[in-house]
Amino acid sequence: MPRLLRSLFAGAAVLTALFAGPAAIRAQAETQPGWRVATEVSPIGATDRVHGPAQAEISVIVWLDPECPYCKQFGPVPETVVNSAGGRVNLAIRLYPLPFHGPNAMQASLSALCVGEQAGDAGYYRFVDGWLARTGSNGKGLPAQPGATADPVVTLAAASGARDRAALAACTTASSTTERLGEEMRGAQRAHLGGTPAIAVRNNASGKTIMVDGAIGAEDLSDAIDYMTKQSAN
Repeated sequence: MPRLLRSLFAGAAVLTALFAGPAAIRAQAETQPGWRVATEVSPIGATDRVHGPAQAEISVIVWLDPECPYCKQFGPVPETVVNSAGGRVNLAIRLYPLPFHGPNAMQASLSALCVGEQAGDAGYYRFVDGWLARTGSNGKGLPAQPGATADPVVTLAAASGARDRAALAACTTASSTTERLGEEMRGAQRAHLGGTPAIAVRNNASGKTIMVDGAIGAEDLSDAIDYMTKQSAN
């Protein structure tokens, strides 16, 4: 078995044991329970990949599984909303590959982190958006392109700005990358994620945060941002 696959299966086993999660996560609930107060969502920090201004009044923080069909449906919604917010909102996408979506969810997540290492935040978002657009979801991964001989993951990584294949392979098999992904997943557990995507909106002045599980539309996300803008520290 190639080294990359051995690493993916080993990483999946470790993360499955640590983060199998509650029944609501395993079942991937199809209903949206509504916004709730979230007190344990970590603010955007140095290890996050940020879309939008580094310092912003409001942060949107999203946990997603690249193989989740609801995440595919959610797609570029948060970036679209941030781009239209006039510089007052930024975005961090964190990763939570669900165990039942298998090695493709793990490969996508580890590869995204490693693309970010080579190609920066913009490359990270190009890779995540590209994966969501192309994947068959539910663990199917990226389809091979007709007539193409290259691995579609490597091809997408290169198109996203990560062209050093050797560095990409070394990064995706590194224990430090698995640990970095694990910390993002532990953060989701602390925030009481109930499914993917999980979307948090944080007022960075007051620290107040609300959160919802499930794909929502741009209008709903914009309304949540407007609501949180009004939440003072008192």
